[in-house]
Amino acid sequence: MESEPIDEQQPDWDLTEWESALTINVGVAYGCKKCGAMAMVSKGGVGVMELACCGRPMEPMSARHGGAAQ
Repeated sequence: MESEPIDEQQPDWDLTEWESALTINVGVAYGCKKCGAMAMVSKGGVGVMELACCGRPMEPMSARHGGAAQ
C-alpha cells in the first residue's frame, strides 16, 4: 500500500511574524462607535484581545484624528 506524499509547503508566516501580529502594545486606545466608551491597554503582552461594547467590537483609536482609526 502506497502512502500519499506529504505536502511540504513553507508556512505563510514564521514565528517572528506571528509574534509581531499578536503583540498587544501598551498605550493603544480602543473606542465604541455606538456609545463612545473608551479603553486603553495598560499591560502589554502577546495574544488575542477581543474588546467589545454594545455588542460590537471596539476599534483602535487614532490620536491624530481624534477618532477611530481608518
